[in-house]
Formats: sequence, C-alpha cells, structure tokens
Amino acid sequence: MSGKRLFFGIGLGPRHRTHIQSWLTQHVTAKKAPTLSRNWHVTLAFLAQVDNEREETLIRWASELELPPFQLRFAESGYWSHNGIFYLQPDHINPSLRSLADPLREYGEQLGLYRNPYPFSPHITVFRGVKPVPHVDVPIEPFSLDVTHFHLYQSHTLDDGLHYTPVETFALSA
Repeated sequence: MSGKRLFFGIGLGPRHRTHIQSWLTQHVTAKKAPTLSRNWHVTLAFLAQVDNEREETLIRWASELELPPFQLRFAESGYWSHNGIFYLQPDHINPSLRSLADPLREYGEQLGLYRNPYPFSPHITVFRGVKPVPHVDVPIEPFSLDVTHFHLYQSHTLDDGLHYTPVETFALSA
C-alpha cells in the first residue's frame, strides 16, 4: 500500500527535550548516540502505511474525540533488551492516557491499518538499537508533561535524517 507512515502521539516541548538531553549528556553513558531530540514523543497508536482516504477518515474521527487534558509524570527509565530500546516511562499509566490511546489503537485496527501485538506501553525512546544497556549514574530528575493535545505524525526521512512531522493536531478539552 502506498501512502504515508503515520502514528498518533504526544509531543514534547523544548523545555522537556532540554531536560532530557541534559540528563543524557551528564548522567547516561551508552555505546551510541541517543535518538534525535526533535523526534522524542509518546506513541499512542502506530498506524503504519496509510493512504490518503484513510488518513482523512482518521483525522475526521480523531477530531471528534472529547477527552479532558491530563498530566504524565516521568521519573523512570527502562530497557528492552530484545531491540535495544532505552526509554523513559511515566510512573504509572494514567487512566486518561489509556482513554486516549485505546480508542486510537482500536480505530486503526478497525480500518485495517495495523494491529500491535504488544500491550500499550507508553514511553519516550531515547536510545534505539543500543547494546548493552546504557549506564545511568543518576536517575532523571522527575518531570511532568501537561497533555493538552496530541498529534497525527508522519514518519519520513529527509537529508538530515528521520523526522516525525505533525500532520494534524487535536486539542483535548473538558
């Protein structure tokens, strides 16, 4: 199928990216460079290749969601050895986060786009394909992310590498 490689996600602002980058530079040692900070996000639902018609359907559907803003608190790192992903994770899966992610994942499946074989595991990937596990001298200083909107992102490669570019933004409101 032709189309765009899309996913729904929550972006990080400059303040959060700077905080994470500072922690990585000062307190984390790894065998490779971290992922690009411009791409740090929390994936809500991966959709894979999406044609224009289904993209428009997704945008219409997501714009009708009515969910309140919420907050995520990040205080922990983790590591998946099978794929070398080192990540930051929220200290718990907020019910509001699940109320946003679950319908997005389910709707993508209904449209026949992608069925994720793994349970929802919110995280920010800061290293990809890194082995062994990065060494952390000092845990990250906890930070909170106010989630007031989410995005439909396109994953694409340009001359300067991988980019996750918002295609559409959706506000959360009470």
